[in-house]
Amino acid sequence: MIRLVAALGLGVAAGALALTNVALYETPVDISPTAPSAQRNMRELQAGTTGLPAAADSTGFAETFARPLFTPTRRKFIPVAEGAPQAQVASDPIPPAQPVASAPPAPAPALLGISINGAGARVLLKAAGTEQANWYGSGETVDGWTVSAVDKDAATLQRDGKAARILLYPPAPPATPAGGGDGL
Repeated sequence: MIRLVAALGLGVAAGALALTNVALYETPVDISPTAPSAQRNMRELQAGTTGLPAAADSTGFAETFARPLFTPTRRKFIPVAEGAPQAQVASDPIPPAQPVASAPPAPAPALLGISINGAGARVLLKAAGTEQANWYGSGETVDGWTVSAVDKDAATLQRDGKAARILLYPPAPPATPAGGGDGL
């Protein structure tokens, strides 16, 4: 008898939930935009009186999204211009015994990424004049350059006795002040 009452109770509950589900399914949902909240209006009012720029989007996270998470300075990464040298190549301090006409040093590959896990470290390099990048470990060679050391933010490559330290995030050029640089 108790089982019959329990089964009947469960059946009634399931039927009630099914009817509720059908009623909610048939109910229209208002998806029109809502009025701005009073808190947001207060923030915009304060931003307007203090001279601060108002949020660029409706979420209020425009500045947060503009600051990359994995950039050490949390500033937007500005790539090096096409004509600018990609790496400084150190030369031997001893000059050659006799002047020799030499070709300019080959450009070092571009450093696109660094992966350090445990004892192994690899660098993502793109050789000059190619569009394809590959991962290289310490001691491996790319375009005549040998990977000699990998740090968290730079890689050291060697070629013909010369070393090049390539930074993952090259320093940005100094900003010129507005107004022509005269300080006024």
